[in-house]
Amino acid sequence: MNFTTTCYFPCLCKKCEEVVQVNLLSRRPKCPSCRTTRLIPYDDSRVIGKMGINDIAEWNMQEGLGKDLVITDGKYYCPKCKKNNLRFLDSGLCWD
Repeated sequence: MNFTTTCYFPCLCKKCEEVVQVNLLSRRPKCPSCRTTRLIPYDDSRVIGKMGINDIAEWNMQEGLGKDLVITDGKYYCPKCKKNNLRFLDSGLCWD
């Protein structure tokens, strides 16, 4: 019911150095912990080490953000080890 105002997506918080869920459709997306706006969504080339070949999750956000948000089975920047070792996995959760 809130798909026009809410789109949680994994982001790198540059201040906390953590992966956080952020509502990218809010007027000013902020880290839920430290409230900074210094965020990098995990579809950004700055945090993609190696793009995967399979989509793990995809959000059609053409209307709200002007792009689709995609997480693949590739390798992403891990704020803990500072290497491109972070992977997203399909948990099998389905919803409508």
